Amino acid sequence: MRRPLFRGFSKPQIYPPYFNKKSDFEKCLECETKACIKACEESIIFIENEVPIIKFGKNGCTFCDECANVCELDVLKIENKKEKLNCELIINPQKCMAWNQTICFSCQDVCIERAIDFYGMFNPVINEEKCTSCGFCIGVCPSNAIEVQIKGIK
Repeated sequence: MRRPLFRGFSKPQIYPPYFNKKSDFEKCLECETKACIKACEESIIFIENEVPIIKFGKNGCTFCDECANVCELDVLKIENKKEKLNCELIINPQKCMAWNQTICFSCQDVCIERAIDFYGMFNPVINEEKCTSCGFCIGVCPSNAIEVQIKGIK
């Protein structure tokens, strides 16, 4: 009898940006090496329910291709590379130091894509068109004001 596909897999997660469709992750059940974890230079890939997911902490995704390069079962492939992770980052004005009249540019300083615009000195907003949702801004925010909204995928 086949075991249930991804117990708890319906919970929204952030996935590495190299998959084609969610059902491809079924192959991860057969993977013994979990090489994608070791290949991630930023140490943000974790296995949950036998599937590679991204958890932001101090680092973010550089889109370096290494997890796709070592994927033995072709779940993660370079040709499936997306320009954005399956989430959206939002600055919570109630938590943000800048929105609360304290000079802080931590999120903007670390943003490689220059996707955080300040309107005046105290009103940062993430520009969705530029943002790749890499997550580097999350780890540097001193007030944990950057929140992640995970987008559903097929």
